[in-house]
Amino acid sequence: MLRTFLVFAAFSLLPLAASAHSLWIEELPEHAGLGVRFAQWGDEYEVSPGHLDSFWQVAGWTVDGKGEPQVLDVVKKKDHFFLGKTDGTKPVFAQAQFTVRKLHEDKPARAPIFYCRWQPEGGGAGTPMMTMDVVPTGKPGEARVYFRGKPLPNVELLFFSPKVTDQKLQADSEGYVRAPDISKPGQYLLAVARYSEDLAGYFQGVPYGITSHSASLYWTVK
Repeated sequence: MLRTFLVFAAFSLLPLAASAHSLWIEELPEHAGLGVRFAQWGDEYEVSPGHLDSFWQVAGWTVDGKGEPQVLDVVKKKDHFFLGKTDGTKPVFAQAQFTVRKLHEDKPARAPIFYCRWQPEGGGAGTPMMTMDVVPTGKPGEARVYFRGKPLPNVELLFFSPKVTDQKLQADSEGYVRAPDISKPGQYLLAVARYSEDLAGYFQGVPYGITSHSASLYWTVK
């Protein structure tokens, strides 16, 4: 059984909040396996020591032939979290807690949680596997956003592709979202940058008033 301490999809925080930083799972060069990256799309990856060290309680998994979770081992590298190799036919997931952020004195601190989904080519339709999940429907470029197991209507997403660096999209009233163009080979990302709820608590002894959720779906077109 594979074991993991990993990272999943998504976005905005720190002084980086305005620069559309994303967390995603991608294939590493030379078929080395899968890794979790954190960066502004198209820029250099964040590293350790640095912003990569602000992620805690990182966990990741894939699924077996029966759809049951298989936990993956994760090793923090300089510019990614290494998840190891999978057979490449099943989706891979990650979830990570980020350090509590107090960005404005007049607003509550927030606890960001990130969720990531890596979709293999030809993986077909998926089912929700995380608290927030951008789930492929099986139709090219189409996904459905779920939150706590239910479709999330009208939420805003960001779309990144070989042609587009940052395009805003909106899910419809049933949570469906459709990428405008996936004709060019390369990497694609659909992500909910931040969805907030008034859920207060403590993380590592630090109080917060808002829980924010970010989720990403990564796939490639070959």
